[in-house]
Formats: sequence, structure tokens, C-alpha cells
Amino acid sequence: MSRHRLQIIPHLDYAELTRRYEMCRSLKTKSYWLAIKLLSYSEETMTVEQVAEAVGFSADWVRKLAHRYNRLGPVSLTDSYQRQNRKNRRSHSSSSG
Repeated sequence: MSRHRLQIIPHLDYAELTRRYEMCRSLKTKSYWLAIKLLSYSEETMTVEQVAEAVGFSADWVRKLAHRYNRLGPVSLTDSYQRQNRKNRRSHSSSSG
């Protein structure tokens, strides 16, 4: 079964995605930038499954990452966003118990 290509909202152009990928120091975050970069490349269509295989993530995670990027933009891939998101989840779980 072939899957449709997931559309990425062009918050940044391909050159800027490439620059952010190359400048990123965190290996995990660098993989996030690479996934979005590969999904954004218009010259060669890649499915979510192909991108997942290329970066070593599950297809489900690549979809979630892409949807988050489409919704929140480049900030959703930054280390500071990741730290804030973890902090919010911890405070929510400790206040709900």
C-alpha cells in the first residue's frame, strides 16, 4: 500500500532548514531537523515511511513531529521547546496525582 506524502507548511525555506540542520549540536534535535528537511524537499518525494527509515524513527513519530512542526513552526524542533514540554508534562502529572 502506498502512502501519501505528508505536506509540510513552509515556515522556513529549504536552504534555512538545511542551515539549521547543519548548525544543530544536539543529535536528537538534528534528527528532527533532518526529518522535516527530507519531508520538505520538493525535488524528490519521500514518504513518511522512507523518512522514518532514513532517520531511524518510527513512521508514527515522524508524523507526530511533522504535525507539531506544521502547527507550531520551527520552535517546535528546538531544545528549549523540548525542555519546556518535558517540564510541563512533569508538573501536570505531579499536580494530577
